[in-house]
Amino acid sequence: MADSGRENWAVDELLKAEEEANAIIKNAQKEREKKIKEAKVAADQEIAVFRREEETRYNQEILRRFGSTKEEEELERKTKSEIDKIYADYEANKLAVVDMLIKRVIEVKLEVPRVVKGQFEQPQQTM
Repeated sequence: MADSGRENWAVDELLKAEEEANAIIKNAQKEREKKIKEAKVAADQEIAVFRREEETRYNQEILRRFGSTKEEEELERKTKSEIDKIYADYEANKLAVVDMLIKRVIEVKLEVPRVVKGQFEQPQQTM
């Protein structure tokens, strides 16, 4: 029986050690996950800072090469104004153009054009 008590004690000690080891492993895994999340957050922050810096640098280079945004705005305004004018001309003249086309299609002249008559009226030269 004494051996049985020692075996139970040894098994209990092993189970206790295993539980402690499992607890240590779980804590290590939690710490690892925590550090990975912290590293990801830090990397995202660094990327955001880098992106802002590069976008600023890019925009400055675009302004340096192609002029200011004021010039772009002025060009866009002029373009829109010209497009609006063309659209207004279209609206003002579309009915007149449609009427003219319909009139030309419906009204058929039954006479031979002068140019064609002239070719038949000239005496043909014989060779």
